[in-house]
Amino acid sequence: MTPTPSPQLKFTPNIPLVILSLVLLPALISLGVWQLGRAEEKRSIEAALNARQTQAPINLDWQTQLAPYTRVIARGRFDNNRIWLVDNRQRGGRVGYEVVQPLRLTNGFEVLVNRGWVQAPAKREQIPSIEPLIGEHTVFASVAALSDHPMLSAKSQSEQWPKIITQIAPQEMLGTSKQARSYYLNIDSASVGALRTEWKAVNMKSSKHTGYAVQWFAMALALFVLSIIANTNIASVWQYRKNNEVK
Repeated sequence: MTPTPSPQLKFTPNIPLVILSLVLLPALISLGVWQLGRAEEKRSIEAALNARQTQAPINLDWQTQLAPYTRVIARGRFDNNRIWLVDNRQRGGRVGYEVVQPLRLTNGFEVLVNRGWVQAPAKREQIPSIEPLIGEHTVFASVAALSDHPMLSAKSQSEQWPKIITQIAPQEMLGTSKQARSYYLNIDSASVGALRTEWKAVNMKSSKHTGYAVQWFAMALALFVLSIIANTNIASVWQYRKNNEVK
């Protein structure tokens, strides 16, 4: 019996599948690379946070510029007449506000302090009651990392206090005078005046971004393999060689 000739590898393109693969494959790879970049950014943040959290608190009185996550100690009086409520902040799946107040330091400078979270009242038009802080207090806190989201704002639609905002911007809220600090503080949970804190330096850990990158790359590899199978006769060639090896 004459043996069946070995099939030759042929490329038989399915045009719609080829076009789809050419579009999706670079996109999947790009998403994987982007997630790896985000993972590296988060690792840098986590390293900086761990390093600064082990350092002794810095006295805030004469510090004009401080790196994010630096631990500080400050003494002064809270301004109970100016309170901002940062809207749409969640804790434990519940919606509420973060309470931000100026702290006037003993040297006359002002810095914004995020005291933490309070739950929003049942009715949207109601404003939560914030207990005033009377007298001079020593505050332990960390310098917050500023964000600048284009869809959020430190401007309030109301002239009455407390003012509801969606983003903390110290220079916009306190002005640009030399008496105002250009950063703000996240108060420590054990400090005087702290509400519910539970600060998160990063919303997603570096390991999670790495995991997502692996998933995108795995999808890209799967698409590449399926494209080869769908557009060639490689499956027939492999099956022929496998059968002949068995014989």
